[in-house]
Amino acid sequence: MKRIMTLLMLAMLFGCNATTPQKQQKPFVPLSAEESADIDRVEANGRELYERDIRAAEASDLVLSRIYPADYPKFVGWVTHPNAQDYTVSFYEKDGENVTVIADVIYDQNQTPDVQIGPERAPSATEVSMLKARIAALEKGVSSCSQNFNTVVLPGRSEDKWDVFVLAATTHPTAVQVGGHSKVSVSKTTGEVTEVIPLSKSCLSLDKYPDGMPEGASIKMLTVSHIVSPHPVEIHPYLNMLHGIPFAVLTERGVWIVKEGNIEIMDTTKSK
Repeated sequence: MKRIMTLLMLAMLFGCNATTPQKQQKPFVPLSAEESADIDRVEANGRELYERDIRAAEASDLVLSRIYPADYPKFVGWVTHPNAQDYTVSFYEKDGENVTVIADVIYDQNQTPDVQIGPERAPSATEVSMLKARIAALEKGVSSCSQNFNTVVLPGRSEDKWDVFVLAATTHPTAVQVGGHSKVSVSKTTGEVTEVIPLSKSCLSLDKYPDGMPEGASIKMLTVSHIVSPHPVEIHPYLNMLHGIPFAVLTERGVWIVKEGNIEIMDTTKSK
């Protein structure tokens, strides 16, 4: 069985090149200081993207078990924002410029989430800014890869912007939605979209349990080609952590392994 899985993995890693002419292998070039800094940033954002998204998914289920959505016709979404211990997921209605809080799901690292329906508080200016960024990003950043999208709002690379990750969602229980996501930069002061960056060139979706897999076998790694940047982007450590499966990401720069939220480039010139 191990031999079968080894052959499957080799086919997954190198099968995409089977019909192309063999090229001379390029010498391995270690990462520069600038590349290493970029990878550190991508790893940190990917992990934070995962942490905020899984809390939002659970919080949505908790809130829906306590309210009737029809009672909130002006619902406009949610944001996940830091609290003193962890994160709070807040749900909102918006009437014109007036924003009210429908519910808070407050996470503490050592406790069960505290669900508060109709909390007697006004949203902070930061929450309102994040919410406006979410709404703006959904208007500009969705793709044709899905009918449903989730969002996560993170601080941008500059202090005056939010980076909103617009995540293509799938309802297939074994699917890994690799394509269709985007990163949308939104001004904190004006709420206007300043940049839309697609995180893939296709709507690629992979199956963790493809047809024809031997009984009792499981995929140990998923392999994807990535052509929009020379190194992996935030979506790769996010999906790695979300699905608990490593990725091999093939770019013009080389072959990268994404595992446990970490990104490492392989020296493929070394003998096995």
